[in-house]
Amino acid sequence: MKKTTAERDLAEWDREIEADFQRAAARTTGKRKKVEPFVKVLLWWIARATKATNTGRALVCIELLHAAWKAKRPTFPLPNGRLARLGLHRRTKYRALCDLERAGLITIERPPRKTPIITLVGL
Repeated sequence: MKKTTAERDLAEWDREIEADFQRAAARTTGKRKKVEPFVKVLLWWIARATKATNTGRALVCIELLHAAWKAKRPTFPLPNGRLARLGLHRRTKYRALCDLERAGLITIERPPRKTPIITLVGL
């Protein structure tokens, strides 16, 4: 049985669509970008957990990440009041920042009598 012109055009169109799908599948099944593992945590929960385990410095680290996310950039100020609301003393903040700076995870600009400006390194 002979195919009409319309049937031949439809069959050709079907082959083109199938080829497009195969090309798209080949592109998406290629190398995937590795995603770093992460965790979402409620700030009130981590605040209670760090208080219960007496690990205030860990809460300073979490607050640094949260502040960078809110600022939408890796450089931001970190006032004492932000941590005081979480129940942390300014000396805890100071010790944690010094430890992180020594480890090379942050840099700190310390203007005299002003809030320090923190820059997260590597993010």
